[in-house]
Amino acid sequence: MSSLGERIQTLVKGPQFAWWVGHVVLLICTLFYLPYWLTFRYSAGAHWYTRAFLGAILSYGVVVYKSFPEIQFNAQFLQAAFTEENTLYFLMAIYWWRSTPMLAPLIPYAVFAIFNALTYVRTNILALVSGDANTAQASSLSKTIESIVDNNHNVAMSAVAIFEIVGVMGSLILGALTFQSSFLSPIVYAFFLRFRYFFNPHTRSAFTLLQARLDGLVLNNPKVPPQALKAYSMAQRALVQFGRAAVQQPGAQVPPVPAPAQ
Repeated sequence: MSSLGERIQTLVKGPQFAWWVGHVVLLICTLFYLPYWLTFRYSAGAHWYTRAFLGAILSYGVVVYKSFPEIQFNAQFLQAAFTEENTLYFLMAIYWWRSTPMLAPLIPYAVFAIFNALTYVRTNILALVSGDANTAQASSLSKTIESIVDNNHNVAMSAVAIFEIVGVMGSLILGALTFQSSFLSPIVYAFFLRFRYFFNPHTRSAFTLLQARLDGLVLNNPKVPPQALKAYSMAQRALVQFGRAAVQQPGAQVPPVPAPAQ
């Protein structure tokens, strides 16, 4: 059996280690940026914000490179690349990195990073001690991490999907209306969410849930004036029309877009 030093050397040379480092950098920098955001000193903490997204760019860049090691300039390659969620998060990370610092766009990346970093610790780092005296402790910790990830992953992914729609998009719209961020950001993010809707079941479920709740609040409320109901229906139709401009993947079935309430 190889020594601990040899196993460490083998581990750090792999691209997956760089992927893990990117997630760790993202998490640490997000934690350092949080106090600036809580005290409304967004610009003062901008360096932590940009470093956090550099970590995201590193992590998702590794995944994209491993998925598409040979770049091809043809329609089939571009369609495959742009319908891959990791490519979308990689491109959005670059966009956020150059955008006005905001906490909301960091949250989904940070949640993903928690689960990815924990899984890497369990499957790779703890394996380094598998031949040493603390194997029992490593095995116990590995089972604990596995239990935490398995028990919370689906709930966290569903929460992220809702937050991406309400929290991130809401922050972008508010920022644009108050001239705190670019008017382009909500438009760019709307296209990102459309891709997410077609290729991620958690996002589809989140849209369905939010539509049902909004319908209940607006359509079943006798206090809502007719003009507001008409505006709500028009907004729904516009969103459905935008969503039906389907992003198709070769051989993939496009999920139905929820119809607007009547």
